[in-house]
Amino acid sequence: MIQGIGPDAPTVVNLHGGKQSVLPFRCDLLPPHAIINVCEVLEQGAKKYGKDNWRNIPLTDHLNHAMAHIFAHFAGDQQDIHIAHAACRLLFALEATDDLPDPFLPTSA
Repeated sequence: MIQGIGPDAPTVVNLHGGKQSVLPFRCDLLPPHAIINVCEVLEQGAKKYGKDNWRNIPLTDHLNHAMAHIFAHFAGDQQDIHIAHAACRLLFALEATDDLPDPFLPTSA
C-alpha cells in the first residue's frame, strides 16, 4: 500500500474549481532522460533474465552489482551504460528494503 494514494486521500480544489487528490510527493521532479535510460536497461534485463527476475535476487547482490557498475564506470569501461545499470540495481535494492523490518523500530519480544 502506498501512503497518500487511494480513496481516502484528502482532496484539494484548484483556482478553476478542479478537484483532485493531494499527493504527498512530486513525481514531476524525476529526470525524464535518466528514467528512460533505466527503462531501457529494464527492457534488456526482462528479455535476458525474465520479467521480475530481480525479485528473486537478494538485496546484498543488488547492492554489489550496483557498486560493480559504478566502479566500471569510473574505470572507463564502456561496454554498458553503467550508471543506468547501477540505478536499476539501486532501485531494486530500495524496493526490496520495503519488505524488510525497520531496524530502528523496537521489536516485540
